Amino acid sequence: MEPSMYHELFMGLASNSPFLGWMIYSYIQTNKQLEKTREDSKKELRELRTESKAEEAQIRAKFEKVIEDLNKDRKELVESFSGRIDSLEKGQRKIFMLLEQMKEIKSKVDKIELKEEIAKEIHKIG
Repeated sequence: MEPSMYHELFMGLASNSPFLGWMIYSYIQTNKQLEKTREDSKKELRELRTESKAEEAQIRAKFEKVIEDLNKDRKELVESFSGRIDSLEKGQRKIFMLLEQMKEIKSKVDKIELKEEIAKEIHKIG
């Protein structure tokens, strides 16, 4: 190799080495920044998931409370209606018993009236 070629090679390397150094530095810094950005994104994603789970738990708790209250109200209504129906059935039985007694009394009154009419007829005849 001739000395002029060495000179040209050396000059080419010397003139391009700052640019090459900057390229290598830029590449390393960009990789560091990308890695930091990935870690930050992962951390942010974990935080968002934690927050969403907490919000979901709060909503679920509220929803379960509403369902529990509705079931309690429904149970109370059913028990209330059941008690009212039982009361109405008892009242109905009493009414039917009183009606039977009134029928018996009416039958007795009819017999007494018939006896009185017969007695009046016999009194008129006799």
